[in-house]
Amino acid sequence: MTFFDFTEVLSRLLEHFRGVNRILFMPLSYLRRPLFLALVVYIAALAGLHAAGFFRIFVPRETLAWRDEPTISLEGVIASPRREDGRGVKFVVAEARVAGVDARSKVLVYLPRGAPGTEACLPGRTVALTGRLRLPRWPRNPGEFDERGFLSDRGIGWIMQASSVEPLGAPVSPRWRLLAVAEKVRLSMQAAFERGFGETDARLLTAVTLGYKAPLPRSLNRAIQDSGAMHLLVPSGAKVAFVLLFIGWIASTLGLPPGWRLAAAAIAGGFYTIMVGGEPPYARAYLGGLALGLGALIDREAGAFQALVLSAWIILLADPRALFSAGFQMTYAAMIGLILAMPRVDAGLPGRWPKAARGLCCVAAVTVIVQLMLWPIFANTFGRAAALGACANLALVPLSGVILAGGFIYWIVGHGAPVLSSLLSLLKWICFQASNLPWAAVNLTPLTPCEVLAYYLFAAAILILPRRRIAAVLAASAITFHILSLTAARFSTAPLHIVYLSLPSETAALAWRHGKTILIGPAEPSAPVYRAMKALGVRRLDETVALAQNRRFSLCEGGVCFRFDPPRVLRGSEEFDIIASRLKRSSLEASTDGSRIEIKEASGARH
Repeated sequence: MTFFDFTEVLSRLLEHFRGVNRILFMPLSYLRRPLFLALVVYIAALAGLHAAGFFRIFVPRETLAWRDEPTISLEGVIASPRREDGRGVKFVVAEARVAGVDARSKVLVYLPRGAPGTEACLPGRTVALTGRLRLPRWPRNPGEFDERGFLSDRGIGWIMQASSVEPLGAPVSPRWRLLAVAEKVRLSMQAAFERGFGETDARLLTAVTLGYKAPLPRSLNRAIQDSGAMHLLVPSGAKVAFVLLFIGWIASTLGLPPGWRLAAAAIAGGFYTIMVGGEPPYARAYLGGLALGLGALIDREAGAFQALVLSAWIILLADPRALFSAGFQMTYAAMIGLILAMPRVDAGLPGRWPKAARGLCCVAAVTVIVQLMLWPIFANTFGRAAALGACANLALVPLSGVILAGGFIYWIVGHGAPVLSSLLSLLKWICFQASNLPWAAVNLTPLTPCEVLAYYLFAAAILILPRRRIAAVLAASAITFHILSLTAARFSTAPLHIVYLSLPSETAALAWRHGKTILIGPAEPSAPVYRAMKALGVRRLDETVALAQNRRFSLCEGGVCFRFDPPRVLRGSEEFDIIASRLKRSSLEASTDGSRIEIKEASGARH
């Protein structure tokens, strides 16, 4: 299938849904509908429970001794597809038991690549594992990966570095059978790609086709990220949309009636969604597409907003923890922006323009809107986002659809590897060219919750244009809220505030004193110090104090002094070394107004 054939397929399928503006347009009255209001309340309740620690995983005290065992045996049921990263093959085990004791949480298992028995590790299979258990790690400093929080949001309380796996004889129960079949199909496709292509191309094709991104060469991975194409390689609704479009086109070409076309898309799309893992982006696209198709079939209004709300309800009722995943947040934030703005973009394009030109304009608008909606998530999760490099999506989005279709065709017929290799080479070339543009991507400083709220108020004001009055109210609210938060932060900051970093081989601290930012410790910041500076919002340093040349350096406010090598607190004639002992497990925040001293674990909040 050529690029021009692909664009014609999309045009025909879009024409099939009459009244695109009616389907996509979201009147503001929708925001008063009970189902949406109930969803907002439900999400707020989940967020409140999460902030209160309700979803946090605490392992039973009697099981803590497991982490001291050099080797331990565990039995459980595999509850996820297999994945791979730099530490080996990984999957999640549920119903885990050690010596008859229930672990009370899921276990993330890592196996060496090529370990015997790995091939039989399918969802629903009961396995016996031998290895070492450990607890996920807390971040010691601001900017470090919060492994414990990340896994706790997924119901995982332990990590096992397994040395061996043994599938047990228990058969796969009926509730797991479909997932096991889907996993076999996925592994069959992945094996076909590995046989027919080099390692890098096989992994790239697997990522585009199945949303499973194994480790890629560092230079290629950075080029993909800086060109804004990472969404094509990880779980995204676009893959499910492409599959539904192709199935619908094939069924239409075969002359099937509308009901049968929808059934074919529902079955094939549902199996694909299960096969690629069923993450929230896939589930959202599948459920939303199904709702739109069903609405068109029974000649009822099938608004994208209603489908979005319904899919969110289904996902969050099935798994409330999904709310806290970046995938859920990104897919719904992007869709809200598209529903708000795209009808106006589509209506504003001249009807006399060729379909290809209108389509490219729409792809460009989608790229800009998605970037706008995801900027805070990029900042807080990844610390980097594509800017000009994202223009590459004009070519990469349709190209990824062609590659996805080509991957399935290659798996079925076993031919076409040279063509697919050429398309993959083209994708890599576009990514490298786009990533080399000036300002292709920018590093981002994490945003505080107040800044995120102000940002989205302002983004909504832009997207809702030309409704000028409402846009003006939103923009004014964003500006006012941001000014108030900055003012409150300024007056709530103590005259002297210090963040001591927990580092194994050096003393390092960041201090804020009367509006000046001071780095104390290393002459040149190390990688952990850079990450902490970024997480704390330090854009520039007013002063650097190298302790190697100034070992007696101290900062004082009123009757309180802080020394740094080693860390000490002095108040009058009293001296305390509490900081040095507590720094061994976590970074610390210390502040004083000259008389009162407050010391606590660092939260990573900006100053």
